Amino acid sequence: MKCYQCISPAMYTVGEQNIPLCLDCYFKFSQIQQQELESLERAVNYSSDEIAFATGMPGFGAHFPRFPPRPKPTFIQGVKMNNISVQNSVIGTINTGSIGTVDQSISALISTGQPDAAEAVKAISEAVLKSADLTGNQKNDLIDILSVVAKEAATPIESRKSGVALALIDKAEKITGLANDITDICQKWWPALVAVFTAATG
Repeated sequence: MKCYQCISPAMYTVGEQNIPLCLDCYFKFSQIQQQELESLERAVNYSSDEIAFATGMPGFGAHFPRFPPRPKPTFIQGVKMNNISVQNSVIGTINTGSIGTVDQSISALISTGQPDAAEAVKAISEAVLKSADLTGNQKNDLIDILSVVAKEAATPIESRKSGVALALIDKAEKITGLANDITDICQKWWPALVAVFTAATG
């Protein structure tokens, strides 16, 4: 089944009509929904302040939950990042297209109720990019692997290529095992990603 908006394979369905969307189009759709939610949150905060002002009760607004400001996205060499937080100075010659795919997949994982997998991808990606023990080529290999693994993790269970993802994770673990400065992070989060695919196959 192809995406309703482009020629890419569909990975999700949205709306009552179950419109099929690929990861990229689904991410754009999710961004629009997120912006609408943020607007509603700001409207609630504003209304709470207005009620407090009109009633002359400054503490009145404290009885209503206030929504904190949303974190602003960052841009890495022109690529918008909503989840991954790193400085341009540590990117070097890393494939920003792959980083963008990883970032989009993190958003998709969050929106589909997989916060642990999203946190695992985010933590490992940031650690890899910041590592001083990994070469540029190793970082590129790892980000390329993470882009595939994260995209598969965000795919519905029945469509995941779990065997491929697990083989890639095994390869990635061997590479990150060479970097002493990210050992703790990798030991914590690689198993969380492995669990995503072993659960799908088991």
